[in-house]
Amino acid sequence: MNRTDIHLLDLPVEILLKILKRLNNMDVLYSLIGVEGLDLLAQDDIFTNTLNFVLTDNGDYYSINEPILNRFCNDILPRIQYNVRSLYLETTTMDHILRAGVYPNLTKLKIFKFHENFLLHFGTDELLFRYNFKKQITNLTLVSDYGGKVGTLDQTTNVFIKLLDFFENLNYLSCIGSSVTGNPVLSFVDLPLNTFVSSNLTKLCVTVDSFGDCLRLLDGRLNQLSTFIVIIINAKDYSSMEFNSNVLHHLKCFSLTYESLTNEYDNQVAPLLHRMCNLQDLTLYIQIDKRNRLVDGIQLENDILIHLSKLETFTFYICTCTSANHPVTLSNDDIQRTFSNVKFGQVGCSMNYVNESDITYHVFSLPFKFDRIRFIGNSFTNTIFKDVTFLCVFDWIPFEHEFFVRLARCFPLLKTLIIVNCKAQSTDSAKSKHDNNGPFEVVQYLHLTSLEFGR
Repeated sequence: MNRTDIHLLDLPVEILLKILKRLNNMDVLYSLIGVEGLDLLAQDDIFTNTLNFVLTDNGDYYSINEPILNRFCNDILPRIQYNVRSLYLETTTMDHILRAGVYPNLTKLKIFKFHENFLLHFGTDELLFRYNFKKQITNLTLVSDYGGKVGTLDQTTNVFIKLLDFFENLNYLSCIGSSVTGNPVLSFVDLPLNTFVSSNLTKLCVTVDSFGDCLRLLDGRLNQLSTFIVIIINAKDYSSMEFNSNVLHHLKCFSLTYESLTNEYDNQVAPLLHRMCNLQDLTLYIQIDKRNRLVDGIQLENDILIHLSKLETFTFYICTCTSANHPVTLSNDDIQRTFSNVKFGQVGCSMNYVNESDITYHVFSLPFKFDRIRFIGNSFTNTIFKDVTFLCVFDWIPFEHEFFVRLARCFPLLKTLIIVNCKAQSTDSAKSKHDNNGPFEVVQYLHLTSLEFGR
């Protein structure tokens, strides 16, 4: 056969599948459904199991355009509805898409730009009852459109409670925010024990107001929880409240992130970890304020590791803020030597004088897995922090040009940079270096979108 006579349909099915798998599955469906010879191939599970109707642009989300949406709803979804197991939807077009098919095998929903008023129709819309989504959906992710705005805390929490009540068989529930709005903040600390209860939920991902909310969620109401990922926004004193302190036998994976400074490590965080006797995977991001000594490798061994005999993975960033007047001031080498336990793997550390009276010590597992760091200064380690997008540098010693060269090299994906320097750069020093070495090297931050200065 002449090479010029070969057409796409002449290729073996295996070759066609390899070619099409390199393309976006939504493009494959839109282009090939209804095309003779390729229609059945496009209806393969590879292309129809997961459908994403949401586009992203600069951290914002929006639905596909109307002509494409109409073709999917009128021609494509009715043909493939039995194959669909997962849908990514945006609230303005969600109703149209859900009404286009029966979806008897749909188990996973990811809803973008949700808000409390919209989600209330989950409990009243005949469509959702008719298609038995109430029992079908086991995996639900909500991407917020309003973040932690003032006045929405109670409303957001109430919606979350209603969702767990409505979807009877949920085993995965996540509530997150976009990079623009931030995570919606929930509060459970005042909930009675018979509210937000499930014996099916095994994985929960939320942002809460305080550590008390975290304790409330672990008081037995979610008795099958095996993975708990929680971000805590504020440090509040709940020492006067009573919480269930039973052993958390089912919990295998725990991730705790503190957004603010806290002094709850010794009295709250460490005792909570002691309850997790079967924990295998621990992630800890915490900034500890006003502690007499830093949390180093020896402290972590005594406070955490000896209590978690089944722990396999420990990812951490711990910043300790302490007084510079403490009689013992440790160097980076001193701190590094405390991490001899093989469970730590490779560890980085850094010490920084915030001012004449305060020091911050940073210890972290490598490679660095978190997206933000605060309170580092001139003496930060030359580690490459490839995932960090938010950075606050703080020092009472002036930042010189070389510091910003190092910063750009060590934080290649930085988007937000906050610079707080108590003393201005020496004009004479800068001029002398310029005269001796020629023009300064141009420092480029290719992804930077926000820059703030303070003193």
